[in-house]
Amino acid sequence: MNLQTTRMAKETVHYFNGNFVPKHQIQFSIDDVSILRGYAVFEFFKIIGVTPLFLEDHLDRLEHSADKLNLELPIPKEEIKSVVHQLIAKNQFAYGSCKIIVTGGESSDGFSPGKSQIVMLSNEFQDPNTELYENGVSLMMHEYQRDFPEVKSTYYAQALSLQKQWLAEGHIDTLYHNGTYISEVSRSNVFFFDGDKLRTNQEGVLSGVTRKNVLKCAEGLFDVEIGPIRLDELLKAEEAFMTSTSKRIMPVVKLGNQLIGKGQVGKKTKKLMQAFDLYIEDYVSEG
Repeated sequence: MNLQTTRMAKETVHYFNGNFVPKHQIQFSIDDVSILRGYAVFEFFKIIGVTPLFLEDHLDRLEHSADKLNLELPIPKEEIKSVVHQLIAKNQFAYGSCKIIVTGGESSDGFSPGKSQIVMLSNEFQDPNTELYENGVSLMMHEYQRDFPEVKSTYYAQALSLQKQWLAEGHIDTLYHNGTYISEVSRSNVFFFDGDKLRTNQEGVLSGVTRKNVLKCAEGLFDVEIGPIRLDELLKAEEAFMTSTSKRIMPVVKLGNQLIGKGQVGKKTKKLMQAFDLYIEDYVSEG
């Protein structure tokens, strides 16, 4: 068997509208309202061995996002869960990911939704560079509030329009605010330490699955306060971090041109990072 044949034999399997197929067979109509109007929701989660990380939380949020946009899921949650496990068995990645996308379907008039479609992409996953966790990262700041912040939609036009700028300035992403209060990073939730108190917000932000589980992990380690966060409070913080599926807990040491604390990853953040890694290990071992 030559190399080309081996690669073909190991071609990754994905799911599209009831069928397990290679990626090149996934084709959307140009009239799908996900393309024409940005009308689609998604979820992304990691898979460690045979365990999809926090799957129930992700599927609950997928249902919530679809409901908020009046977008019907093509198949019920339990069937989605079954497909996820079938993809895991078919692809057998040691460390993988799954992205579920539900679109509004093909439109008959260029605006109205049609029959919703579902695609589930299964791929290998690689964690961000360890240096980002050891040294921390920098965020640009931008005044903006997402539409439907409680919905995980595919609409990221604002973030994409800013990406060249934040990369040119040496940042990893952008923090949204309204001039007085912060909301979220374009793809992450925000936390900071106010003395020994761990603080995060919940109004006007996406209910992050990692955020939810970091809060569970923090129980017994720190006092937690959930409420609005002023931009000036965050700028004065000694330690800050952001959370997401792909980043876990990623320390933030700089906002714009201003250092957070001493511009180094703090002891309390390190403690929570270590605790959360163990929290994930326990979740996988119990799964």
